[in-house]
Amino acid sequence: MVSKSHIRSVITSLVVCTYICSINAQAQVPLHGLDTNVCNPSAILNSKTPKKPSLSETYRLTVECNIQNKNYSTDYTEYFDYQNQRAAVHQWEEGFHAYGIYNYASNEMYTVEAQTGVCTVDSLSSSSNTFLFGFKTSATNPKVGRMFSAYGALRFGNGTNEQYMGRSKIRGMQVDHWKSCLYWSSMDATMNVHWYFTAPDWGMADGKHQVPVRCTVDGNIWEAKGSTRTARKFTHTYEFSEYLTDDMAQLTTTTFETPSGVICPGRKDTQPLPTPATAFKFTSEILTPDSLTIGFIKEWYDQKMGLVRYDYVPDSQSVSPFGYGLLTQVHDFNEGIAYVIDPAVGNCTAQPIDGTGFDAKFVVGSNNMKVRIRTPAEFFYFDKTQYAYEGVKSVRGVDCDVYITQRTDWPPNTSGYKSTWEWYFAKKTWVQSTGHTYDFGMPMMLLLKADGIGTYIYNIYQYDEEQRSIWEFDTSKCYNYTDKHDFIFRLPGSYQKVVAPNLQLFKYSALLAIKNVASVSSVRIANMQVDYDANDIIVSVSILGTALITGNVQTPVTQIPLSQAVTSLTNAINQGKFVVKVAADPKSNPITLKARPFSLTPTTIKFGYYKPGPKKTVYSTGAVVGLAVGMAVFAFVLGFGAIYMFYKRNGGSFVKSDNPMDNPAYENAS
Repeated sequence: MVSKSHIRSVITSLVVCTYICSINAQAQVPLHGLDTNVCNPSAILNSKTPKKPSLSETYRLTVECNIQNKNYSTDYTEYFDYQNQRAAVHQWEEGFHAYGIYNYASNEMYTVEAQTGVCTVDSLSSSSNTFLFGFKTSATNPKVGRMFSAYGALRFGNGTNEQYMGRSKIRGMQVDHWKSCLYWSSMDATMNVHWYFTAPDWGMADGKHQVPVRCTVDGNIWEAKGSTRTARKFTHTYEFSEYLTDDMAQLTTTTFETPSGVICPGRKDTQPLPTPATAFKFTSEILTPDSLTIGFIKEWYDQKMGLVRYDYVPDSQSVSPFGYGLLTQVHDFNEGIAYVIDPAVGNCTAQPIDGTGFDAKFVVGSNNMKVRIRTPAEFFYFDKTQYAYEGVKSVRGVDCDVYITQRTDWPPNTSGYKSTWEWYFAKKTWVQSTGHTYDFGMPMMLLLKADGIGTYIYNIYQYDEEQRSIWEFDTSKCYNYTDKHDFIFRLPGSYQKVVAPNLQLFKYSALLAIKNVASVSSVRIANMQVDYDANDIIVSVSILGTALITGNVQTPVTQIPLSQAVTSLTNAINQGKFVVKVAADPKSNPITLKARPFSLTPTTIKFGYYKPGPKKTVYSTGAVVGLAVGMAVFAFVLGFGAIYMFYKRNGGSFVKSDNPMDNPAYENAS
């Protein structure tokens, strides 16, 4: 591992010298001061003609630094953006590649060693590296600084006397030669500086400016030796190339940000992490570069309703007890039941929710494997860690705010593994331009890198954080004709005035009315359809039976039997007590619709698939493990894909041997 001190020393001075010691270490020894044996600024005539070269306030520059007195060379690429008060430098030295990112807005400098990914953070106001781009402060706040202008950064044309020395030729180019004498008290160094710029009549790629070609520096540094100072000579030659300015420099926001996946401990949290919504829906494309696989999954989440759904296709290379077609899973955390539905065939399996899944967590202190729904923060793995704002990067051509953290608690039930989490959210300016105002923001991508496991890229599409519809969590295909009741009833009223303006609002109003009088949970009301004739609005709907199995939550919702629910609804309609209130217009009073007495009748319309089968289907631990394997690549973060690969490589199992699903008592649960 490269030491932090070495990483800091890699980013060094552009104009003067690498390996020049800071005066801080020599503060107790008096300075030698200006060394007139090297040069004397008063002897330099400040030439008024010809006109000095103009310098762009935005540029990119490549520098070859030849340190003659040390017999070595190092290369730089420098990025300078005065208008936005930011700068960056890349250095290659003795096989090492380092980044230096200067963030004047937050008074920070980030130094990254590319090979190891180690990042250190320093305060610009106290950093020894500020001599590269400068740090000018105000009298009122010395910790808030601005960078030097381009003239100040290059130490040319910024008030120092510079004498024109005539024309010469450098690397075959006609150049103007300028000379100055500088003394830097911070390093107790006196030096001759010779600058060479292309002549005005020499054309270059920039087409606007005279381009720096070479700079030579020679002089003495007076270093402390005990209680005195001695002179050390230095000679440097800097060769400049690829000087590009303005638009040609192509300086983007990412130029001035730390590389993707790099953690900088101690970095200021300049922008808070978004707070996840309590309900959302999205589609995720899952890329695993290590195995060259691509998968897809659609997810629905609603914390208030305690419901999660995801649609996926099992990996054909794995064992899936439910086949390899499109599958839907609905997790009802009110009951602790997972419904695995094959919409093409009509099969359905009910089983306890797997606590190792991406949407569930085992209840703390529970010794019988009870589960609960993950909170929104837990769902996105924002819990138990501090994310740092990494800046702006582009994903699919969209500017995104990026947040990064490192965890040691993933995969679950493991130790000694480090994983890096990098979340990308579209900037608000992009989201607002599409007409959306998401509270959470629009997640675009998660980049997950886990030591010993691999890399996973989750591209997120069609994100929607509107309140989820109960119809999206339909489990009616899991109930045969003995476990549900299908019927219709009539409401006197105009379909065009009451229903047509907002069909979903009407359905919800009817659902609430049924829920209140029948005393059933919302998930037990399914397949609602609305029609009409000349006089009435006709509603067809199903009421489902009680839970097919006993789930694994601590306090399952108590449900009344199907027969009792149907009786309650029938009596309410027949007695004129069943009322649907629809607020079709928010500015006016709700429209009240009272069901026609005795209009509740069984319907012959078949909703779903009425395939006789066992009422309770419970899979053993082995089958549940098979399900996890079948979903290995396609489940969203944290549940199946990466965790499965980890367990597979390490010879483990997805489900512990003490899982209550091994208990034969589940086979007889009622």
